[in-house]
Amino acid sequence: MVAAPVRDVAETVAPSARDADAIDRAVRASEYTAQVPAKDYEVAGTLLASSDPSWAYTELHPTVADLDRAEGVLHRTDGGWKLVQLGTYEVGCGVAPTAVLDDFGLECPPADATDPAATDPAGTSPAATDSAATDPAATDPAGTSPAATDSAAADSASPA
Repeated sequence: MVAAPVRDVAETVAPSARDADAIDRAVRASEYTAQVPAKDYEVAGTLLASSDPSWAYTELHPTVADLDRAEGVLHRTDGGWKLVQLGTYEVGCGVAPTAVLDDFGLECPPADATDPAATDPAGTSPAATDSAATDPAATDPAGTSPAATDSAAADSASPA
């Protein structure tokens, strides 16, 4: 079964076969997906940002019932593609440029939004502890979901 991308992407381009393969390898080599068997998810819907094609968006679609779908943002540097964030909520926020987020149709809270952690440094308010994008273990205690491997970096051995 091939699933369609969930996001309405505005300004993107399809990656070359070489980039698509390198992005797939970067996701699978990431320390943040290391605990999930590669056969348990597919890397799909990969796109490059038109504003800066060194940024990629991809989705991890589960092939088993006990995993959740996740989204990933990758960045290509001299060392190859690197998974910089993986999750289910506010993916790309704080790591990718605004133009790239716009290209991918990713939404982030406004920069002037109140950060509950700033007003509650102990992190005891419900808002401060709701961290699906930064701590997927909160929603997947067993750590079996690709989303449970949130926010991270993994190098790909892809040639530039």
